[in-house]
Amino acid sequence: MYVGKRIVFLRTFYIFDCKTLMNMNIKHLGICGFMVSCLILSCTEKKKEMPIPDKVIEMDRVDGDMNEIIDTVMYLPLEKTEQSVLSRVNKLLSYDSLYFLADFNYSKIAVYTHTGKLKYVLNKRGHGRGEYLEIRNFTVHGDKLYTIDNFQSKINIYNKETGEYIESIATDIVASDIAAFGENEFLLTSIPNGQPQAKEQPENLVFLTDEDFQVKDAYFPYEKDYCEPLSRYSYFSTTDSSVIFSSFLYDGCAEMMKSNGHGIHTIQMSLKYPIPEGQRTKKESYDGSTAYAFVSQTPIACKHYWYVDVTKDRKLESFVYDTHEDKLYGNDESSMNKMAFIVGSDDRHFISYVPDKAYYDELVKYGLHRADSLTETSLAQGGSALVLYAVR
Repeated sequence: MYVGKRIVFLRTFYIFDCKTLMNMNIKHLGICGFMVSCLILSCTEKKKEMPIPDKVIEMDRVDGDMNEIIDTVMYLPLEKTEQSVLSRVNKLLSYDSLYFLADFNYSKIAVYTHTGKLKYVLNKRGHGRGEYLEIRNFTVHGDKLYTIDNFQSKINIYNKETGEYIESIATDIVASDIAAFGENEFLLTSIPNGQPQAKEQPENLVFLTDEDFQVKDAYFPYEKDYCEPLSRYSYFSTTDSSVIFSSFLYDGCAEMMKSNGHGIHTIQMSLKYPIPEGQRTKKESYDGSTAYAFVSQTPIACKHYWYVDVTKDRKLESFVYDTHEDKLYGNDESSMNKMAFIVGSDDRHFISYVPDKAYYDELVKYGLHRADSLTETSLAQGGSALVLYAVR
């Protein structure tokens, strides 16, 4: 059985009683972990037409257990310094044999080699040259690391190998996420949250820009009063040939192709009890007071697989969709090799983050793959680690 009694993991509360959480619903928790730090607003929604999808994925049809597609599970202990301590990892990118781990709460990015050695930490809050007031999101492209600072209306650019400041470029878009899109283009998403924008901008969710972040095109228009009551950590994820975009506007995503004239493929993730039309911008549709099902995050891609979290019956459930075979895999409740809380991927692995020993110990009881003795010792000494799920 793959649904109904799934373990409930909270991404942002690291020390907790998992057994207690399994018997609690989202209403009692307030909002489950991926919603922490989200802006909960009461919004007005006008009627919008759902785009005709190019593909429909039935999210209530589970074809097998994730163990069928997981080859191996290994841990990567991370070198620790005083600067590298993170409260959580909201987003992970792998680029040129480096892992970029972002903590948006601390507004810092810790950069590691694929062997776990710390390269540097981008931690420059302030008003001086090369400093920022926030890291709202980031991407890596070529030899540069790009971060969003909406408080100062700019994109900050650093050397990806060293973290050395290069320059800042002003932008008119209040951006929630950023992704490289071809050699000299970027995608920015701007998700309305009910607060007035600092600058006038078109009412679109996604913007195509040049390398100077001047808008070239815009996609996904919305009604003037539209807003989303929740905020995601990431709205983009990337594959070799596309950028995947998703928000709470629909249960599904759009795959934006990097070639072929920047074509867009729409994918609907069909759920048995979706949020009804006219309720998608209501906070009560997400806070657990109802039993609506909804897609909780933008899919994360690895090879031809997509990982996605869905809230069903007030529980957070994890799935992997095989885009080649059109099969959906879930976590068998009896498995001791569960995959959950994926924050990023590389060319072979889905990746999650273990911040400390207490978190690790609790999750092992309820399905997290046990680490090797070296990693357990590192965690016991105050370290952290990545969990790498190699897929077939």
